[in-house]
Amino acid sequence: MIKEIFMSVLAGLACGVFNGLISRFSLKLVLNKSDKIFYSVWAAGFFYRLLFLVAAVWLLKNKNYIILISFAFALIFSQFAFEVIPLKKDHGFKRNTPASHN
Repeated sequence: MIKEIFMSVLAGLACGVFNGLISRFSLKLVLNKSDKIFYSVWAAGFFYRLLFLVAAVWLLKNKNYIILISFAFALIFSQFAFEVIPLKKDHGFKRNTPASHN
């Protein structure tokens, strides 16, 4: 399956990008919904990513530790990259200041 460090990093990055895209897409779908729905989807995504990491570690348990650690690090880092960019609610233009009169 995964025999060298480079391949484990690539596999971790690919899995992390996949998980990050799924998480980002699902949160964007419910961004303008109620807080209860949004946080339910957020929690489900959190547990999905955690379960995915545990399953990946379980499948790689017989490999060298460096392969396991490099895969896990690449997976976590690439998922984190999708979470750094904030989601924005679409409310149109809002002005918090009164109109200026010149």
